[in-house]
Amino acid sequence: MPDITEYSQENLASRRRGLKQRRHQLFWQGLWRHTAMLGLTVGCLSLATSSRWQLRSVEQINLSGNRLLSDGAIHQLMDISYPLSLLRVHPLKLENTLMTEGPIADAIVRRRLLPPGLNIRIQERTPVAIALPNTDAAVTSLNDRLQNFTQMGLLDANGYWMPYNSFTQLGTDKPKLWIQGMRPAYQKDWPDIYQILQKKPVQVSQLDWRDPTNLILHTELGTVHMGPYGQNFSKQLQALDQMRNLNAKMNIEEIAFIDLRNPDNPTLEILEATKTAAP
Repeated sequence: MPDITEYSQENLASRRRGLKQRRHQLFWQGLWRHTAMLGLTVGCLSLATSSRWQLRSVEQINLSGNRLLSDGAIHQLMDISYPLSLLRVHPLKLENTLMTEGPIADAIVRRRLLPPGLNIRIQERTPVAIALPNTDAAVTSLNDRLQNFTQMGLLDANGYWMPYNSFTQLGTDKPKLWIQGMRPAYQKDWPDIYQILQKKPVQVSQLDWRDPTNLILHTELGTVHMGPYGQNFSKQLQALDQMRNLNAKMNIEEIAFIDLRNPDNPTLEILEATKTAAP
């Protein structure tokens, strides 16, 4: 009959040897894994900080999407000090800088490894109107900087104000619409105003908003007094459109202005200072 005690001791000794071998195996596997990771990290850092993985000039930056802004203007907005390791380039931070400091609505920045550099795609803010300041009173800008709205500038469809020299390649794309007296308080209304103007057939060349109680339009039919801007603006322009044949009924040069404060009863102010109902 076998000795159970002797068998159990041999079994335990064998299990101890197996566990010891397993521990050694796990130790060397872990050591190799950590060594490999360390080597890979050091290698990546060496590559990233080497001259091969650095931005050395603007020629390594590929720009796209800019039509009005020059490449030089965008490089100036980024304000990158060369040389700069690609590892130190933070795409999100660079995107925010471009959208905050320049007339840029959206920006996408991607690092490029081969060849090392940056790919940047931007969406410009399209100017739709030239904004003339209200010289009667100093106003602050949309971002509370005094110089805005106190000098000639540009507006996009959302009312975002930009310095007039923001775009160096405007050329024939310079806005045909002018607005005088633009101020921060009007920003919320400008998108609706511009959208309505785009839909109406009567051509408007200038808005004079220096007086908040009387928005004045300069149109192909002459000067139009609208009163304070409000919900009747679209209806007022509809009434103006119904007067398109006015020049066939009378000499427009004799009209001082068209009064559309009440769009249901438009009137004409004649230069002789006599008022008459619109024909």
